[in-house]
Amino acid sequence: PSAHCTEMLCLSARHWALRLPHQLTLTSCLLLPSLALLSSGTSASVQAAQSEDKSRDLKRPGPRIAIIGSGVAAASAAYFLRDKFGSNCRMDIVTDESSATLVGGRLGVANFDGRKFESGGSIIHDKNLYMRHFADVLGLSRLYHGEETRLAVFNGRDTVLDTSDWYLVKMVQLLHRYGLAAFVQLRKFVSGMLEDFGRVYARQNAGQAYTNVLGLLSAMSDSFPAMATETIEKLLESSGFSSEFINELVAGAMRNNYGQNVSIHGFVGAVSLAGAEGGLWSVRGGNRLIVANLLSRLAQSQQADEAESGKVRLLLNSRVTQIAKDREGWTVTSTDASRSTVVEQYDQVILTVPPSQHFNIEIKDVKVPRVDYQTTVATFVKGRLNHDWLGLRSRQSEYSVLTGTPASPLDFNSIGYQHDVDKNPSDNVYKVFSQRVLTAEQVNQLFTNVESTHSVSWLAYPLYRRGLSINASFVLADGLYHTSPIELAASAMEMSAIAGRNAALLAFNDWTGKAAELTDPSGGGQPKPADQVLVQRDEL
Repeated sequence: PSAHCTEMLCLSARHWALRLPHQLTLTSCLLLPSLALLSSGTSASVQAAQSEDKSRDLKRPGPRIAIIGSGVAAASAAYFLRDKFGSNCRMDIVTDESSATLVGGRLGVANFDGRKFESGGSIIHDKNLYMRHFADVLGLSRLYHGEETRLAVFNGRDTVLDTSDWYLVKMVQLLHRYGLAAFVQLRKFVSGMLEDFGRVYARQNAGQAYTNVLGLLSAMSDSFPAMATETIEKLLESSGFSSEFINELVAGAMRNNYGQNVSIHGFVGAVSLAGAEGGLWSVRGGNRLIVANLLSRLAQSQQADEAESGKVRLLLNSRVTQIAKDREGWTVTSTDASRSTVVEQYDQVILTVPPSQHFNIEIKDVKVPRVDYQTTVATFVKGRLNHDWLGLRSRQSEYSVLTGTPASPLDFNSIGYQHDVDKNPSDNVYKVFSQRVLTAEQVNQLFTNVESTHSVSWLAYPLYRRGLSINASFVLADGLYHTSPIELAASAMEMSAIAGRNAALLAFNDWTGKAAELTDPSGGGQPKPADQVLVQRDEL
């Protein structure tokens, strides 16, 4: 929606941002959404280190690797495989997208009213170290987001919060309703989580890989797996937050980010509140450019005289139908644009396709646990908000509307005034998030003078219902890796980038015989101290 109410899919997560007192910003990403996971550390940043001779790490010629999918996780895996193996690795990125400009997974751009708008994955945080690094390496421009609209919270019957256009007045209104203690508690709650979460960058920089989600979370903090067994509502209640704060602001964030309520598990809920500071931005032209440009650059990066073993191919219009183990490694069967069957041989395969209701790849003798994914519908509307029905005070201001815990059933989750992908204000264009396609009657209830509408629907993120187990493996079989289990913990762009690097490290450690040393399924052990997160490649 906007800087107040916007989503970032990471894999399909969304960001909700609300400027709070004392420079606090309550931010939810959706991944990928994408949820803007923040790291702590005085100088944490992805920088380039001096590249060492990688041949010392390779006991034999490099592998041929297939990456199935073309989203954030796929781009991250390809980038970090190239970083670890150098040119001693051949990669195929296999996607059913028809054009290199369309790759991006669940990061979406919608053409509406003569402009382009983010449909999924709208906001990135400065401390999303991998996403920031990719943007910097590619030379993409950042567009920073500030306070651009009024904020309202609607519970289906009443508007319980309707802030002013004036920043200071807005602060007074928030403090009056929720109290200063709520925001002090929020900062304390978030800062502890961020300090722990930031450990993942140093661990991955040291070459540490994890075979399952629990191991990865435990490596950050022993408390993280436990958070996933409790609801965010109970977690915040036990931390001293008021029911008013939880059922209005927090519930509004959850419904906007995940289309679900405060019964989602505590870790994903805490992640969606992790942006308790500013620094929100998007890429000029759309966040999808990070993935599209990264994959295209990697595919073009080999020199003309480079050996065939170092080739990176982006295989478009290729729908993978089967993956099978054989004596030589893995056979990947796909159909190309002409519907011809293509069979390729690989040493390792990285699968980045979510195991959702739409998953239709046969993997012989390997069981991929299925996960129910939440349908999200983004409806773009050119019209004027129905201030009377929503109970909004100002008819002159642009609004972002969150829905707290509903007093009665609602057909929508949030409404946000839109800027296009170049951050130009629109002419009365809003985005409405819902779980189902809105009928004309429902749209006309929310808006007056409706000129046009456009809907985009996708399976955005897991259903974080009670009892969802995060104990899932990143390793489906020897040489077959899956990034999507990380979404059971939280679905977001940065989470997908982390999963992509983890898959690259798993593949590298297995191939070079370092798995016993650097692959830790339990998450134990301490990384070497590091003030900075380093990668070896600073250019493509």
